[in-house]
Amino acid sequence: MVRNVVRLLVLGLIVHAGVRITPVFWHYVQFKDAVSEVATYSERKTTEEIRDRIVLLAAEHDVPIGAADIAVTRQGGTVFVSTAWTAQLEYVPTRFYPYDFVVDVEGREQRFTGLAPR
Repeated sequence: MVRNVVRLLVLGLIVHAGVRITPVFWHYVQFKDAVSEVATYSERKTTEEIRDRIVLLAAEHDVPIGAADIAVTRQGGTVFVSTAWTAQLEYVPTRFYPYDFVVDVEGREQRFTGLAPR
């Protein structure tokens, strides 16, 4: 009987951690992918336009950053985007642990620019 209670308690803690932590990491992965896409397809945009778009993406994906937290640089045709934030993850009920999320993305130059007329 005690063994079953302990098993249920452990199972409950695992489910709780999964419910509390999985969405945070899911938003991080989606945000990082979206930032990578913006960096890759932003050859005609200024760094301010790229930064503004990333701020909008952060709001869409529940990422707590602002324009001051985003570094956008260019080297030739390559765009580099860097940002970071700290989230408080709740592994155990009422116990929060800091976790640092870092997004460092390099947008590649487009190799295919369309079909050129001959």
